[in-house]
Amino acid sequence: MVEITRLFSSSRLETGEVLRLSEEEGHHVHKVLRGRLGDRVEVVDGTGRLFVAELLGGSEATILEERPTAGGDEGEVVLYQAIPKGRHMDLVVEKATELGVSRVVPLSTERGVVRLSEGEGKARRWRRVVEAAARQSLRLRIPEVSEVVSFPEAAREAGETGVLLHNGAELPPLEDVVPDPVVGLFVGPEGGFSDGELAVAREAGLSLASLGPYRLRSETAGMVAVARACAVVERTRRSAGRSL
Repeated sequence: MVEITRLFSSSRLETGEVLRLSEEEGHHVHKVLRGRLGDRVEVVDGTGRLFVAELLGGSEATILEERPTAGGDEGEVVLYQAIPKGRHMDLVVEKATELGVSRVVPLSTERGVVRLSEGEGKARRWRRVVEAAARQSLRLRIPEVSEVVSFPEAAREAGETGVLLHNGAELPPLEDVVPDPVVGLFVGPEGGFSDGELAVAREAGLSLASLGPYRLRSETAGMVAVARACAVVERTRRSAGRSL
C-alpha cells in the first residue's frame, strides 16, 4: 500500500503508539488528500526516524513500523538570502527545501527592499511553505527558517564557513570554495551587495565566489547556489563513505 503523504512529529515515536494529528495535518490528510480509515501515511519523528502509520477514525493514526532510511543530512547548507520583492521569497524557500538546504536566514541588506522592521510575520509564512516542501520532497527534517536578520549580524554568525556570491571575472567558482561540512551561502538583492557590506564580509572571514558569467536574479541565484553547494556536500559525503 502506497502512503498518501509524509507528516512530521516533534516527539519521539515508538511502534504501537497512537499519534494525534494537528488540526492543520488532519485537514490536509482528510480534506485535501481525501484520506480514509485504513489509509497509510509516513511519519518522521523528532529524532529523524521514519515510520509508517495507519489512519484511525478522527485525527489519529497508529504507528505500525519503523522504516530504514538512507541516513540524515550530514552536511549543512545554510542559505542567507536577501529578501526579493513580492512573493519571490516563497519560491526560494520552497525550492531550496526541495534541493536539500538545512536552514534559511532571510537577510535585510542595504540595497534590499525589505527591512528588519518589515520582516515580522513573514517568517511564519515561509515556515509553512518550507514544511509543505519538506513533506512533498520526502525530507527527514524540516529546514529551519529564522527571523529576518541584518547582513552584518549574519556575516559574523557565518564567519569562515560563509561564501558570498558576487559577480567578478576573477572570483573562483562556488564549488572551489565550499567548506566542509558546513557552508553558509550569501545571496544579495537585485542591486547587489554594497561596498560596505563587502568590507564587512571580508572582515568576518567570508570567502567570495561566483556562480558564473551571467547576472542572475536574486531568487534564481539562491536556488542555483543551494543546488550546486548541496551537490558538492553530497559528493564529499559519498567519497568519505567509500573510503571507510
